[in-house]
Amino acid sequence: MVRNSREETRDFWRRSLIVAATALGVVALLWFAWAVGHAVLLIFAAFLVAVGLDALGRVWAKLTRMSRHASVMSVTTLLALVLGISVVLGAMNIVSQAPKLRDQVAQSIDQFQARLRHYQIAEEFVTQSMSSETSSSSKSDSKNESNSFGERMTRELSSAASVTLTTLADLFVVVIIGIYLALRPKLYYDGLLRLCPPQRQAQARLIGTEAVDAVRRWLSGRAISMSVVGVGSVVGLWAIDIQFPLLLGLSAGLLTFIPYLGALVSAVPALLIAGLHGFWPMVYVGLLYLILHIVEGYMLAPLIQRRTASIAPAFLLSVQVIGGAIAGVLGVSLAAPISLVITVIIQLTYVQEVIGEEPHLPSDGPRDEPAD
Repeated sequence: MVRNSREETRDFWRRSLIVAATALGVVALLWFAWAVGHAVLLIFAAFLVAVGLDALGRVWAKLTRMSRHASVMSVTTLLALVLGISVVLGAMNIVSQAPKLRDQVAQSIDQFQARLRHYQIAEEFVTQSMSSETSSSSKSDSKNESNSFGERMTRELSSAASVTLTTLADLFVVVIIGIYLALRPKLYYDGLLRLCPPQRQAQARLIGTEAVDAVRRWLSGRAISMSVVGVGSVVGLWAIDIQFPLLLGLSAGLLTFIPYLGALVSAVPALLIAGLHGFWPMVYVGLLYLILHIVEGYMLAPLIQRRTASIAPAFLLSVQVIGGAIAGVLGVSLAAPISLVITVIIQLTYVQEVIGEEPHLPSDGPRDEPAD
């Protein structure tokens, strides 16, 4: 009896130490992610690129019976060509429709100013602006004002150029690392496994295999959703006669990569351009994106998740909020695959090893709730 009590006490303290060590490890990882979050997210984005190229390479290898290395290189080249052609066509579309769009913007601004004058809002705004300019001009001469305006414009342009160059550099780094990972995944995978203790390498290998499989399945499902939303947006915007349907549809499809939030953000550019045509075109565009969101979110996504990978909505939104607080747009964009990896790690370590229950992995599909 005493021996059983001692064993229960040891088992309790052992589990408590495991939970405490896990909590400390999570805190340490969060601190590390906060300190070097941007770099870690870029490496994770490269991992997504590698998984996607590997999945496409496998499909291409089955169709052409090429080697894996040649299939990955072929898929990478085809994707680069498709992306380049899309950019060129989008640029030509913008150039061809720029004069018409400029006239519509000017007309919309004139209509807006006319409405403001009708409600006597513009007159008060102009009066206040003139009074503030008069007071400021009495304190400084016109030369200093022109210099300050030039300095402000220089700072704005420098900031925009810096953000653009930084984004392009990050994208280039992500693509290059992703291609290297896709070409020789076993080299880097085995290297990471050697960092684990020998008695834990089997478990680490299982976690890595399940995480890659979950991310691959999720990317496949997202690709289907992105294609449906992108094609539907192009066809719908073209039918409504909204400018730049190809670019707006492409942006809508790419933003669908972000679950829930992407569908909302993707409608904003189309609504802004539709607003230049009047009230009813904007209503039609809003209905178009509402229908696409309902089809993708409530009809297509459940069917895809049953065959690919599922994420609990509340957990995903929580990770999106945390990712946005840590790394902004990049954190929100990568929140879904990060949620999958976190779920796999928790299920195969804490749930299976500590609690002793059967793990429920994202690739198992959504679990039905028990009946009341």
